[in-house]
Amino acid sequence: MEITLADTSFILLPEHAMYWSSESALLIADAHFSKEQHFRKNGIAIPGGILDSDLKRLDHIVSKYAAQEIIFLGDMFHSDVNEGMHAFMAWRKKNSNIRCTLIIGNHDVLDMDWYVFADIQIAEESQRRGNILLRHDAGEHADGTYQLCGHVHPCIRLSGKAKQSLRLPCFYFTQHLGLLPAFGGFTGMHAIKPVSGDVVVGIAEGDLVRIQ
Repeated sequence: MEITLADTSFILLPEHAMYWSSESALLIADAHFSKEQHFRKNGIAIPGGILDSDLKRLDHIVSKYAAQEIIFLGDMFHSDVNEGMHAFMAWRKKNSNIRCTLIIGNHDVLDMDWYVFADIQIAEESQRRGNILLRHDAGEHADGTYQLCGHVHPCIRLSGKAKQSLRLPCFYFTQHLGLLPAFGGFTGMHAIKPVSGDVVVGIAEGDLVRIQ
């Protein structure tokens, strides 16, 4: 599904990502890689396989769109170094030809030397490319720019006549701000409250659904 923001075209992907064709780049927010390993390290039993599944999904869209860069909009990793880093480093070695850029988020607390070792380029708070301003958390609007952010883990709540409800992860676009759904398979969600003129695209069972 295509969307144009500030005269710039993007493709929304049901894999919880966006493809920026003019930059040959994938945009991913809130991957929270190795979160399951963080919980296990702290004595909380969490089923395995989440990180492997996330990396396989990433492999799929990198291959499908022949992406030359992955831009992580913050919270690439969940916390400090743990055993999940070995799986990521194996993935990074296999994909060493792809440029990785990270806009630092509140969970990105690894030592900067680790990012250097993993060949990940760092942008401390934001990065502007043309009319697009990339951030982790939304900031003040600057004239002539459109912000793309993560952090919120947006979802839309749908309600039925029988009082049943369903929450779907979603892309959410206002006049000056776009929020990407969390990429990580082990993350929470925050329900948004769109108003008239906003665009909401939900993700349901691997498909994109225009809701508003």
